Amino acid sequence: MIQKSKNSSRLQTILSMVILSILLIIGAGIWITQSQFNPAVLQKGAFLPKATQNEKSSRLSSTPQFLPLPEGIKPLTEAEIFDAGNLSDKIDGKAELYLSAGFTRLVSQRFKDDGKADMWMEAFVYDMGNSQNAFSVFSTQRREGSETLDLAENAYRTPNAVFLTHGRYYVEIIASKVFEQGDHPAKRMAETFVQNTPSEKAALNESALFPKEGLVKNSIALIASNAFGFDGLDKIYTAQYEFKDHSLMAYLSRRGSPSEAKEMAVAYAKFLLSFGGKELEGKPDIKDARLIEVLDTYELFFWKGSYLAGVRDAATADQAKMLAKRLYDRLKE
Repeated sequence: MIQKSKNSSRLQTILSMVILSILLIIGAGIWITQSQFNPAVLQKGAFLPKATQNEKSSRLSSTPQFLPLPEGIKPLTEAEIFDAGNLSDKIDGKAELYLSAGFTRLVSQRFKDDGKADMWMEAFVYDMGNSQNAFSVFSTQRREGSETLDLAENAYRTPNAVFLTHGRYYVEIIASKVFEQGDHPAKRMAETFVQNTPSEKAALNESALFPKEGLVKNSIALIASNAFGFDGLDKIYTAQYEFKDHSLMAYLSRRGSPSEAKEMAVAYAKFLLSFGGKELEGKPDIKDARLIEVLDTYELFFWKGSYLAGVRDAATADQAKMLAKRLYDRLKE
């Protein structure tokens, strides 16, 4: 009986030791798991050292600023910074337009005018990488009925906002209400930005090559990518023309080399023909020109040196030839 009791006691001791060992292993596992960063549970950087957390402040201080602010204008919120990864959080629905045009970073901030207690403004400063990209988003979003401003190379105002490019930056300053005539705090903010923000000289672009006759004012735009639905056709400057109550478009793009311009023209012709286009004879006196009828309109394009250029949406073949010849002569100059 005594021997049986001793065996039972020894078994209980062994079991206790096994259970204790298991508990120790579980505890060690929990400690290791909690000591490691889990992106599904914690926000990355939540436990970073103070010096690293200050990187955001350092980045912010190096961004374009409106300081010193115009008299009477004060910050209403802190500045926010957005990159390609979270731009859609700020401008949902339009992010792709900016991303396809070379977007780098957005800094936005709200301001108030002490003289107008019921009004505030929000400034959006898009760093687009270079002046050409900035012009692309500026031109493709230009509001109708706007008033041109002379505070920057590309600038205009609407009843409650100012829009401009300044070197690599595309800037929008939008107010919560319409301004009274002659009183435009957003314009004062824009002037301050231009004065206080260093900017590299804008690169020469193709917009100066469009013929002037018949050109619609403020119609020149830059399509950053997938122009006219053709994948690969990028950096296309366009301009609208009015002839005999009909609107048509001229376009041109400087490619990397003459051979690239030729290859793009050949590929674009195949694209149009694959969608029901019909190639026509009777081309104008332009070397390497292609005249194609598409959906009851006429498109004529050609390559000249490193340039791909053309006319589209013409009502007649003669109309397309006339404008294309003027464009060709400009490129020869």
